[in-house]
Amino acid sequence: MKNNNSSSYSFPLILSFSLALIAITSCGGGSESKAPAEKIVVEAPVLIGPQVSGIPAKITVEAPIGSDSHQCHSVETNEQSLQFTDITEQAGLTFSHEMPNGDGVLGMSGGVAAGDFDNDGWVDLYAIGGEGQANVLMKNQGDGTFTDMANFSGVDQQNKGSGPAFGDFNGDGLLDLFVGGVGGDAAKLYVNQGNDKYLDITESSGLVLPGNNFSGTWTDYDKDGDLDLFVTHWTEERSGYFAYFWKNNGDSTFSDVTFETGIKNTSNADKTLTATFSDINNDGWVDLLLVTDYAQTRLYQNNKDGTFKDITDHDVITDNTGMGSAVADYDNDGDLDWFVTAISFRDEPATLGWLSPGNRFYQNQGDGTFLDKTDELGVRHSSWAWATCFSDFNNDGLQDLFVVNGMYGENIDEMFLDDPSRLFLANGDGTFKESSIDVGIDDTSMGRGLVCFDYDKDGDQDIYIANYDEAPKLFCNNGGSASGQNNFINIKLIDSTSNTQALGARIYVQSADVRQMRELTSGNNYVSQNPVEAHFGLSKASEITSIRIVWPDGEESIVTQVDINQFVTIERI
Repeated sequence: MKNNNSSSYSFPLILSFSLALIAITSCGGGSESKAPAEKIVVEAPVLIGPQVSGIPAKITVEAPIGSDSHQCHSVETNEQSLQFTDITEQAGLTFSHEMPNGDGVLGMSGGVAAGDFDNDGWVDLYAIGGEGQANVLMKNQGDGTFTDMANFSGVDQQNKGSGPAFGDFNGDGLLDLFVGGVGGDAAKLYVNQGNDKYLDITESSGLVLPGNNFSGTWTDYDKDGDLDLFVTHWTEERSGYFAYFWKNNGDSTFSDVTFETGIKNTSNADKTLTATFSDINNDGWVDLLLVTDYAQTRLYQNNKDGTFKDITDHDVITDNTGMGSAVADYDNDGDLDWFVTAISFRDEPATLGWLSPGNRFYQNQGDGTFLDKTDELGVRHSSWAWATCFSDFNNDGLQDLFVVNGMYGENIDEMFLDDPSRLFLANGDGTFKESSIDVGIDDTSMGRGLVCFDYDKDGDQDIYIANYDEAPKLFCNNGGSASGQNNFINIKLIDSTSNTQALGARIYVQSADVRQMRELTSGNNYVSQNPVEAHFGLSKASEITSIRIVWPDGEESIVTQVDINQFVTIERI
């Protein structure tokens, strides 16, 4: 393992190039004897550190850090098994979401956004507090703990918030913040001013968002180099116009282009919940996977001209109570698959009638069409499911699934009060095994939002759960590379355009005989987002053959000579 200092390399990378020339001598006078010919010796260039071909890039590497100051890393663990530890209080997460009068639509709200808002190299959290608790901006201290910066930063609003999302919409390298609102409370847009300060620019931005605004998702759908915003809603109203798509005008204002892009109301009452932008047909343009309640989930293909086309195959896309969304190449075949959470009874799946069939797993056939593989993979039932994410929790090179659950309220069956969170670990044969209790996650709280990320930078993926009307939970992964198990690499991109986070880029990592792919997106898990970075488990592979970056504009960089077990930042120059 390398030391804790980060190192930067620029392209091209050459440590030294020396030319040794031994002087040629000759005998004088009439002597016929000749000295043997001297040789010119040229030493080959000595290359150290990552090497880049294609589009030039600056490479910064940092070794895993971790922390022995909290329970996750202060006790001995069995290195042969994945284990999680609840370290919520030790990490300083002592606040609680509070919605004392919540029911119905309010009971679906809340959430959390993850991102490095102050560019110090550590992932921070912005969590919704609800009516009874101001929102918190939890700065990651880098020692296993967080501290609340919301008041100092100017984002400590107290309202019925939902679905926050970090995104650098003005291209200055700082993460701005969208915060949704439900129950009559307005959405907000904050611009990051640096020095840990935010400014509310909602009014001047042109965002007019009446009604319930559940989640924000950032994307560059038109490839103009800046980030646009998609906002989901959920309402019982049977009429009205709902502004989903907001185009970035490039001057810190946005225009409603919902009608122009072709995104129409999915039914006579808007039930949209979770939007994910992902290139599901491998044509280089992000498409829209829109998870919607009441059997209205939709798939929109990007027409590459600023519009989208509804290509939903209703014989395959059949989730009835769709809520959360996770997209990843779970089978390492080079295309992106789609998992959608929904509702099912654990023991009596027929009780809910047409609402009961549960989660769906849609396997991509390589061209943007899907097959329903739910039962074959073993992930249908997780009860009343909300946010979900793909992540390789045991660093074995296979993507696992995590799902949070729980619901209460009028006319809600009591069985959903103690729904456990579910961890579906990949078996290696294309199927999954539910293993939450086995790995130490015994969680029956009211899960809503979810972040899967390496909060302590030790090389494995941790889990933050944003609960409804309860305190959050942070489960620290103590079974990763820090305890001598499987290897990993974590990659973050910085683009040279206004899309500084390189949303829409793809990263391909080749190690041994396995090639893995990740696509950078801003979420959305369900009212929540992961940080925009790519974590790869490498199993026992001792080296990485190559890292191939396909930037959002289609240009490519190839990086070689990158060591395993590092945090790598690749900045386009």
